[in-house]
Amino acid sequence: MTGLINLLLTIGITLLYFSLGVKIHKRWPNPLTIPIFLSTIAIIATLLILDISYKEFAHDTSFITYLLGPATVSLAYPLYQHRQLLLKNFQPILVGILFGSGLSMLVSYTFSMWLGIPDEWNRSLLIKTITTPVAVEIGNVIGAKIEVIPTVVIVTGMIGAMIIPSLLEAMGIKHPIARGLPFGVISHGVGTAQAIKEGEKEGAVSGAAMALTATIMSFVIPVLYLLI
Repeated sequence: MTGLINLLLTIGITLLYFSLGVKIHKRWPNPLTIPIFLSTIAIIATLLILDISYKEFAHDTSFITYLLGPATVSLAYPLYQHRQLLLKNFQPILVGILFGSGLSMLVSYTFSMWLGIPDEWNRSLLIKTITTPVAVEIGNVIGAKIEVIPTVVIVTGMIGAMIIPSLLEAMGIKHPIARGLPFGVISHGVGTAQAIKEGEKEGAVSGAAMALTATIMSFVIPVLYLLI
């Protein structure tokens, strides 16, 4: 009975906090009020107060985690709807992915070396812009610290989703290709969810960028690791 109560409690607070986050963001649209950020902070605080371990929480909410798969697959619909736009702009999208991913890895590697971060942690940071399932597999290949990867990826996604919209506005970028691309390249699934809110085209480009980034980097990073 206690297990059932804990299950209902953890799922309940997860859905409740995210729903509240959505309402708050609609009422006060701001990078700091995106639902995933607010709900994450609220859930962490609640787990600490109720003394619920992350292991228990992860187990009880595994059904919600499972839904990430179908949710990701559902991104195929806007991709199909805007396939002509994506094919027409395939070259700039590919260049953006290669440049964005390459620059992200270079910055991570440089700062990690400068700060003296252990090598296996450095490798985990190297793949922070790749969606979690793919990042974990790449981490196994290059000897990264696997336990760190999900946290790094999720934090990267949240920060990107919070910062990218403001940067795009400050730079006066309006084109849907240019607006959708950084969300998918830098912030993967979290960023794509934010891009969809901006428009169908932006969401489609972000989804394509997320998938292509994961595919390309799954080949590039292990090769670079072997060469270096």
